[in-house]
Amino acid sequence: MAISSPNRIIWQYFQCLRRIINRANIDTDDEEKKQDVALCIFMAITIVEAFINIYFRIIVEEQGFAQYKALIVKDLKSHKTIDYKIRNWPRRIFGKTLNFSEGIPKQFLELKRLRNELMHFKSSHEAMHMPGVSVYGLADTSALDDLDISKAFLAHDIAEGMLIQLFRLRGIAENEMSSHIHLWTGRII
Repeated sequence: MAISSPNRIIWQYFQCLRRIINRANIDTDDEEKKQDVALCIFMAITIVEAFINIYFRIIVEEQGFAQYKALIVKDLKSHKTIDYKIRNWPRRIFGKTLNFSEGIPKQFLELKRLRNELMHFKSSHEAMHMPGVSVYGLADTSALDDLDISKAFLAHDIAEGMLIQLFRLRGIAENEMSSHIHLWTGRII
């Protein structure tokens, strides 16, 4: 068994995301760039879910939040979805919710939708007709084909922004935010 601080995995995931972004940024092959950008999107959602799992598990060990420990542990064991956790845990634990109709939380839902479109790809079975030729069984791959480097940078910013949003709900003061960002992401601000 390897034991380390709980923030280590989030720190490692952010380092991985930044490394993939850097690679995507210098990729000269357009297909490889799209592949790396897709990986950035997958990684950003993974970071947020892992953070939520770890952060709330830590919080319920603290005085003042211990009454929620059984709930969080039960939800973790039953593999509640990220949607469930992100909408319910802050409300239950902090008495506040994220506003998913604007800003970073809204962008997170949009990024998650794109991730789902890429990860849970289903062939649309399209047909293309040209004079004398018809091709059947094609798939709409617009979600992949529309990826560019800006989406990789955006994925990083959204992941980090979600951590900041949760820190704010927790009541972390703005003058303490940079140390929390560094603690959890490894980024020096």
